[in-house]
Amino acid sequence: MADKPRGLLRGPKFNGKHTTLIAPAFSMVEMLRDDDRVTKIVIGVIKPRKGSGISLKAVTIEAGLRLTVSGPSSVQQFYAYTSEPEAVKEALERLYPN
Repeated sequence: MADKPRGLLRGPKFNGKHTTLIAPAFSMVEMLRDDDRVTKIVIGVIKPRKGSGISLKAVTIEAGLRLTVSGPSSVQQFYAYTSEPEAVKEALERLYPN
């Protein structure tokens, strides 16, 4: 796990429970933090996995989006609260092209 860029998790959008990010999630969290459509970001636990590659899965939920970022050796889940989930999902898909 890489250290997160200094100040990345500061601000009113974060809940402060989990503060560790997997490296492939840095750019996603930075984009969500700077997006005015996102009101809150919840960082989930990190789980180990086998596999390779980096991927993002975004699923629309009632409060916004459930996001799963997979890295080479781990996977982490996030929740982004937004009233415009489809627009945020499109922006994320540009960040993580398949």
